[in-house]
Amino acid sequence: MNINNNSSANQLLPGQDLRVGVDLIADKKDGALIVIGSTPKLDKISSGGIILSDCKYSPEMLSELSKMDGAIVVDESVTKILKANVHLNPSDTIATTQTGTRHRTAERTSVVTGLTVIAVSEETSLIKVFENLETKELEESSAILGRVNESLQSVDRMRRRFDDAVTTLGELEIENTLTNQEVLEVIQRGELLTRLANQVKKEAFKLGEDSGLIMIQIDSLESGVLNTLNLVLKDHLPAKVFRTTTKANNEISQLSYDELNAVEHLGNVLSKLPLDDISVSKGYRVLARLPNLPENLHDQIIQKFKSLPKLLTASPEKLFEVEGIGRSRAQQLRNYFDTLLKNIGFSYINGH
Repeated sequence: MNINNNSSANQLLPGQDLRVGVDLIADKKDGALIVIGSTPKLDKISSGGIILSDCKYSPEMLSELSKMDGAIVVDESVTKILKANVHLNPSDTIATTQTGTRHRTAERTSVVTGLTVIAVSEETSLIKVFENLETKELEESSAILGRVNESLQSVDRMRRRFDDAVTTLGELEIENTLTNQEVLEVIQRGELLTRLANQVKKEAFKLGEDSGLIMIQIDSLESGVLNTLNLVLKDHLPAKVFRTTTKANNEISQLSYDELNAVEHLGNVLSKLPLDDISVSKGYRVLARLPNLPENLHDQIIQKFKSLPKLLTASPEKLFEVEGIGRSRAQQLRNYFDTLLKNIGFSYINGH
């Protein structure tokens, strides 16, 4: 079922008035047929019923009217109840996958009218929604929440694997011993994390008003991932093939899960083969981690030094030669690079 701001899918999210009314009917073991909207096609297959004048919609009123045998018709915005106890007579020649009389009628009515029809089973309290030639069974919030929480654990594990790979990448970049495979593993894990987080968001949307905390958790787990990925792509992909990260991101997004999980295939797509070749960073990610360094200076610095190894060993005098870099900032950069080198066991001596 397509979900958009005007779809009845939104009106059936937990906490919404229509969903509350439908749940009341299911909880009381009262069956119901509810049609959202009214068209001439609906009038053609309808007979009998009570026309309700100025009947404001409320979950309680919907529940009470469901005690009658016929269908209930509400307006498209679910603000008014238009009719109750309506008998629906769609043609029985219309194919249906449903078994119960109420559900067969609901599906056929939706097919004929193009409207959304909800069927609540009297015996099982099962709620089915027929819309756009699709059928969807509404789940209880507790079932969705359990599934979302389980998926969140997977996102959390993938985030830790991504962070570990990024930490390793940072250390090996500075040592200049980073291989293509290790670069590709960062890209692979970041893309898998993003895809998994998007799936959880779609599932959490079904929780309606209860999705707030889940969304905050997902946003936290995703924080900084796309920015890191873009910097890694900028640092390590051959500029002749990928002039911008947009092209690379498009290529990656089109990969199937099997293709993404095959590091060699990913390497072929991103021109990062053989896997054991050394991948030399340009230095964008290292510069991005230095606070207060204007982004417009990153390109100028990298254009001068070409690679991270040369940048890390640049003297303050050479750094000062970059347009826009004053003596104070040149020394700040040098101190920053010294700290990075010392953290992995190297020390800068006389610019070498």
